[in-house]
Amino acid sequence: MSDEEEKINIGGSKSRLPAPCSRIPAPGSRLPGALVSKALGSVGRLPHPTATRPLAPLKMNHSQNSEQMTDQQTSQKPSKPLGTQRNRVSRGALRSGMRGVSRASIASSAVSHRSESSGSSRRDSDSVDEDGTKTPILSPPRKPASRGYSSVRARIRVRRGRPVMQGFANVGGVFDVAKSEDIHPQILKMARKSGQLNLSNRGMVEVPDKVYHIHEMDAEEAKKLTMNMTMDGNEDDRWWEQTDLTRLYLSSNRLSSISQKISNLLSLQVLDLSDNCLTTLPSTFGELTCLHRLNLSHNRLEELPAGVFLLPDLRSLQLDHNNLKTLSEDLGNLTVLEYLDVSHNSLTELPLSIGYLQKLTKFNASENQLKELPPEIGDCFALGQLDLTHNQLARLPDSIGNLRKLEQLYLRHNNIQVLPPLHSCASLKELHLGNNYIKELDAEQLSYLTTISVLDLRDNQIDDLPDQITLLQGLERLDITNNNLSTLPYHIGLLPHLKSMPLEGNPMRLIRRDIVQRGTVQLLKYLRSRVSAPINTFPGFENTSADTNLLLGNRSIPDKYQMRNTQTMCYNEKATEIPDLLFENAAEAEVRTVDLSKNQLTQVPDKMEMLSRHVSEIMLGLNKITSLPLWIGNFQRLQFLDLQGNHITDLPTNMAELLYLREINLTANRFEQLPACIYEMAQLEILCAADNQINIIYVEGLSKLKRLATLDLHNNNIDFIPPPLGNMTQLRSLQLHGNPFRVPRRAILDKGTYEILDYLRSRIVSE
Repeated sequence: MSDEEEKINIGGSKSRLPAPCSRIPAPGSRLPGALVSKALGSVGRLPHPTATRPLAPLKMNHSQNSEQMTDQQTSQKPSKPLGTQRNRVSRGALRSGMRGVSRASIASSAVSHRSESSGSSRRDSDSVDEDGTKTPILSPPRKPASRGYSSVRARIRVRRGRPVMQGFANVGGVFDVAKSEDIHPQILKMARKSGQLNLSNRGMVEVPDKVYHIHEMDAEEAKKLTMNMTMDGNEDDRWWEQTDLTRLYLSSNRLSSISQKISNLLSLQVLDLSDNCLTTLPSTFGELTCLHRLNLSHNRLEELPAGVFLLPDLRSLQLDHNNLKTLSEDLGNLTVLEYLDVSHNSLTELPLSIGYLQKLTKFNASENQLKELPPEIGDCFALGQLDLTHNQLARLPDSIGNLRKLEQLYLRHNNIQVLPPLHSCASLKELHLGNNYIKELDAEQLSYLTTISVLDLRDNQIDDLPDQITLLQGLERLDITNNNLSTLPYHIGLLPHLKSMPLEGNPMRLIRRDIVQRGTVQLLKYLRSRVSAPINTFPGFENTSADTNLLLGNRSIPDKYQMRNTQTMCYNEKATEIPDLLFENAAEAEVRTVDLSKNQLTQVPDKMEMLSRHVSEIMLGLNKITSLPLWIGNFQRLQFLDLQGNHITDLPTNMAELLYLREINLTANRFEQLPACIYEMAQLEILCAADNQINIIYVEGLSKLKRLATLDLHNNNIDFIPPPLGNMTQLRSLQLHGNPFRVPRRAILDKGTYEILDYLRSRIVSE
């Protein structure tokens, strides 16, 4: 083939068209000798294959085309990469070869070309012939794509002689336009091995039939299994290791029914059908004898088939958010049921057979239209949590008091007017009665609630709290918001564990508003301060030991469990004496910190000696202590000692044995000089002795404290600063303000510790 036959003009430059890439022959045909017409200046092309003939792999005559390529490459080098020229030339040649062809033939050829050949990009420019004329691109008609398999930016390109699809081939699989009901074989394979199949949130309208026959092989799988049995080392299809399906999750789909074939899954233990559109269930449900957990919540069920109540091993049944109006008496057949949720339905009554559910531990019937409970509810002896919120209950049956294991009872938003009879509910911890019509609290009923920790009485019509409210010795939270209370019993502040007592929305007249607004802690402290009788005269405190019978301006004594958690014994109530019980609890809890500050103690309590083994911090500040006992030196682990704001004039000499003491605060006492024991505390780092009457600095003693970093002696009677103090270069903070000395001057003191020490060193006279 000559050079003139192969030259075309692309972008103003001439390049050779390689022979193997310039023509795409039809299957089984040969290239003719010459298809190029010089007069027309166009490159000849074979017509595209029709749509009825499949696209075959590209074939080339390597003997002839290789010679042509060799001649072209030796005569002239291409100006651009070969791949780019090849694509552009073939497209230009294709369009130029179409001149004179009818519109109908172009359309038919384009349709077949679009479906079976490697099409060109939409952004390609017009082709240019040898004579410089442009041939416009003829856009072939588009074939309408199916809704489920329409392509998005899909292009067909030729790679290594084969057509390749680029882009998204199935928009349904990406944008959820249409989802196939088929299940990928790999998912089934994993389910057969693990016994668990999760098909949640797939938009399925019906369960694929393959699920019901998951262990049955079709013809294709049987053929594949037969082929794999002849191969060595294949571990993917070990059919003998398959297990029965025990867990099936079909939640968050669009299922409206379940096939009767569900009975094929006899080993099923967990079935989740929640968040679907189910209106009925198959009658074969009763054949799933191994089912432990059934979730039918968030559907449209109006009734349940009898088969549901024939499941002998069912332990969890969730029926919430449906349209159920009644429950069958057959409910009592589920004798091993432990969890039942029928909330958010339209139930007006519960079946009498509910009393047979003697293993039921959690029962939720909230958001219904129940007006009364059957007396048989008291036969559910294992019941620990009962939720009846948002119903129309006016009272509860007396048998409710038989629930000895009941711990949480929710009765909010009902029509209850009196406390329920809970005479034998010895385990009750939480009672929620908010948003009802209770006007008074029966003192007798309160006597049955001694173990309760949370009592919710908000949004009722209570006018007064009885004195028996302190019978609730374990009470931690009392919510009496939005009632008609005008005052509170003062002794309610004596409850030892009460931490939260919201009062908003009550017309309080005898307690100032600002006290109420300070919060629970300050409110309880105020109530305690108003108590004028001994503590053992109030309900619930009859057996209190005599040493706590104080005219309480004090708060209740923290128990050993609180102190064990915080590792702190704290008692700051302006008390003149500390109860012995407090120290006994602290010793048992092995506290690390003792805080008796802000009291009115004149001496350190002798009982504190029993804490010497473990205590590392003692705070006795802001009292009226005049001296420390000798046994204070027994606190061998002591690291911090706060004695500020007392009347102490000296310290016992055996405090020198506190080898680990790192900080001591003697501020605002009556020391005239630093105690001698201070100079023996080798580990001391911080010494605060401000606001005393110290008149001399003993430098030789202080120089023994090699680790001393902070020395605070401001506001004393020091009239002379010895220059050798400047040699204590380890000091990082030296406070000397407020003393009557004249040297160093105030200007030097204001410059800081470094300048003070430097100035003092400069005044040392050499011997």
